Amino acid sequence: MERKNLRVFTKISFFIAMNTIITIPISSYISSKTSNDTIESILGIFKFLTFYASVFGIPLSIVSMFSKENFARRIFSLIVNLAPISILVYAFLIEFMDEFFQTPP
Repeated sequence: MERKNLRVFTKISFFIAMNTIITIPISSYISSKTSNDTIESILGIFKFLTFYASVFGIPLSIVSMFSKENFARRIFSLIVNLAPISILVYAFLIEFMDEFFQTPP
């Protein structure tokens, strides 16, 4: 593919990044303020869809690094699409360290 045709990947990954940066904080805020079970089930679906979309956006962001699109837009897409999976890996790492490196009772 030509470098001009790779702009499509940049646009898709940028829209996925914008969806991630808007959906996750808003749904987390709404779920913390309400105690309605029906709203929480709907918000949980939005969170999971956004997470999987950002995982799908990671390869698109990597491919878009070779396009001639604005560099700031490409870097923004890559960082935001990597954020949810990196937070999850960080949580697993901290839990592992807490479990195996604390002193025994």
